[in-house]
Amino acid sequence: MAIKIVAPKAPVAPDVSLILEHYPKVGEKIAVMWGSQELHKYLGDTIFDARGGRQGFPMSVVSALLRLFQYHSTLIPGSEDDAWDHVL
Repeated sequence: MAIKIVAPKAPVAPDVSLILEHYPKVGEKIAVMWGSQELHKYLGDTIFDARGGRQGFPMSVVSALLRLFQYHSTLIPGSEDDAWDHVL
């Protein structure tokens, strides 16, 4: 059975393409979770990794992830209120 991935459309399509190109697993997770509240927690955990010992993403990818988070926040009511609480 094939998995249907719903990729976000413009204006963030270039950001998704960048992430898919350099970090396909992260991009696929974003595409699968798109439109859900869980995406905000995933993006927060991905951008601000509390596990330590990680190299981190290049600035272009961090910027793309942040733009995705901001855009997605406009689509999910109430998501901007508490989405970053777990990283503060």
